[in-house]
Amino acid sequence: MKTILLLVFAVLVSSAPAEHNDKNLLGEIIDELDKAVNIFSKENKGNEIFLKKLQMVGCKVFCQAEQELIKKVSGLSGAKFDHLRIDKKLMRTLNMYNKRHVKTCKPADEDQDEILLHAFLKNLLTCVKSAYSHVK
Repeated sequence: MKTILLLVFAVLVSSAPAEHNDKNLLGEIIDELDKAVNIFSKENKGNEIFLKKLQMVGCKVFCQAEQELIKKVSGLSGAKFDHLRIDKKLMRTLNMYNKRHVKTCKPADEDQDEILLHAFLKNLLTCVKSAYSHVK
């Protein structure tokens, strides 16, 4: 009888959905952004992709960053853009995080300066690390 109860408990625990709290989501985003930053720092060719320079004051730009990446990078072909496709872990996790923090998300202003993709990713990584350090 104890064995059956133990098995039932094990099945229930293993089938429980994994909890995606902010700390876990931000940690996953950091890992994936690190990979993407490394890919684009090694590659100099094709880094002529420009995205809107987001106002990183307060680092509340995750939704705008997601929109910029989807609009200008996610549809590009090539192995180096693989991490930034919408069906890959980075974009899925960023989307999950943004859904948890539903706020009015306005697109980046059209008159904002543009920066290279590599610099954009590094700035975003800095913001995600800052947010991660403030989450309990």
